[in-house]
Amino acid sequence: MRRDPAALTRSTFDVAVVGGGIHGICALYEAARRGLSACLVERADFVGETSSNSLKIVHGGLRYLQHGDLRRMRESIRERARLLRLAPHLVRPLPFVLPTYGHGLRSREVLRTALLLNDLIGYDRSAGVAPDRRIPPGRVIGRDEVCRLIPDVDRKGLTGGAIWYDCQVENTERLALAYLHAAVAAGAVCCNYAACTGLLLREGEVRGLEVEDRVTGEGFGIRARTVVNAAGPWVDRLLQGIPGARNRTRFHPSKAMNLVTRRLFGDHAIAFTVPIAFTDRDALINKGTRMFFVVPWGPYSLIGTRHLPFDGEQEDFRITEADVELFLGEVNEAIPSVRLSAGDVLGILGGMLPETPRAERGEVQLVKHSRLYDHAREGAKGLVSIVGVKWTTSGRVAVRAVDLVEARLRPGAPHRRPPEGPLPGGEIEHVGRFQAEAATRPATGVTAAAMNHLVATYGTGFREVLAYVRRDPALGRQLAPGSPVIAAEVMHGVEREMAQHLSDVVLRRTALAAGGHPGRQALRRCADLMGSTLGWTPDRHEAEVDATDAALRATTTAPSS
Repeated sequence: MRRDPAALTRSTFDVAVVGGGIHGICALYEAARRGLSACLVERADFVGETSSNSLKIVHGGLRYLQHGDLRRMRESIRERARLLRLAPHLVRPLPFVLPTYGHGLRSREVLRTALLLNDLIGYDRSAGVAPDRRIPPGRVIGRDEVCRLIPDVDRKGLTGGAIWYDCQVENTERLALAYLHAAVAAGAVCCNYAACTGLLLREGEVRGLEVEDRVTGEGFGIRARTVVNAAGPWVDRLLQGIPGARNRTRFHPSKAMNLVTRRLFGDHAIAFTVPIAFTDRDALINKGTRMFFVVPWGPYSLIGTRHLPFDGEQEDFRITEADVELFLGEVNEAIPSVRLSAGDVLGILGGMLPETPRAERGEVQLVKHSRLYDHAREGAKGLVSIVGVKWTTSGRVAVRAVDLVEARLRPGAPHRRPPEGPLPGGEIEHVGRFQAEAATRPATGVTAAAMNHLVATYGTGFREVLAYVRRDPALGRQLAPGSPVIAAEVMHGVEREMAQHLSDVVLRRTALAAGGHPGRQALRRCADLMGSTLGWTPDRHEAEVDATDAALRATTTAPSS
């Protein structure tokens, strides 16, 4: 997978996708695997915005029971199983625990019924899934077990707890890149740092895109019969040139925030409620509180997701110190034993999610269903826009979007969806056995910790990374103390995954900054490797280090070396 902007100009594509977040990437993948000629352009780096800033959970929609939304539950359950089949090395079951109190909505009786309904509705939750990736049934547990799993849990009125299983994506960026690799293998073309500056329209029909290569500054056109607008928070920007579409807002942005902290609990995700005055207007049963999760993530914990109002321009988005202090205060109030301070925050993951329009400032009410817009009646035949909501259902939304594209390209013909195999790296029958066997293979210059990390991160693709080490054993060295990431991953990101800037490698191609700032020395090591391949001048080298250092300092309170 190499960056080749010229390939975008050599032919007319069936579909051009704008936006390299997870919804755009899934749309490209779905189109390519159906045999459509497809391309994608992204203004910055792939999964560089909201798609990389999540709680890293693929959920089956247990909480949708309070809405009576069984259709959305079924969709989530099917997509969760699908991701377990596509990328078993990256997606794994994760147990969740919720303490129960009293005899009301949070009682053992109510939760036992909810878990039973969840298991019945998800009867096929492990269909086709590898044996050690199957989803176990939920169960209620006693008071003593809850106290063991959650030390210092509030014992007043505690009756026990509920355990259910959803899934964790260890590395969402690697999952998105696996989709991209699969799309390119099926014939698609993609390019980061290629900004769509406008639509090419003729007599009310889409004919392609105007694009600026942000690496060279050159402009060019892409010829396409249809366009999928998956620009996320910028989805309305692309529609400004369409008179019939420009006066309507489809994406009302809100802030979404997750925090990376020191490890707080064991191997279970902990659900807790915060007494925020909140009314879910769509719920049949309204609890009047927000639910948050403390999720184990390697040696760290993820806490989220906190949603806050946002009324600025998309380019001005940021999570402020006041936002973090507010959330920490709520967490400490709900779980006093954690005693979190700003110094415990190793990373701040933030992004913009669509909310329903607010009549006045208040608690955010997120859009619950992803939305598709066919702009044919607005003066742009062949243009489809996506406003996505969840990582879990991004693949299903892509199917619906490409169905609209096919209906435009092949009127009256049935949709063609070939059988779906694993994504690159996921060709594994038994994950635990594969990881154990692969990790025992000797690799010159690679530590056991680094080898385990490579296998868990790249699946069967770990051999491609090790090939760099075989050619140059120095590339087996780890880049920062405490991090298993090795130098070969930088080279792999540059030569095979289109990394153009130091931040692309540090933040998205590798897990080097998963626990916060890896230190300026580690940044320099990465820049040395990238610069030698991409021909950076000394000034460019320093500028890349400074820019990445600044980006990390803006999203972490951890000290750097």
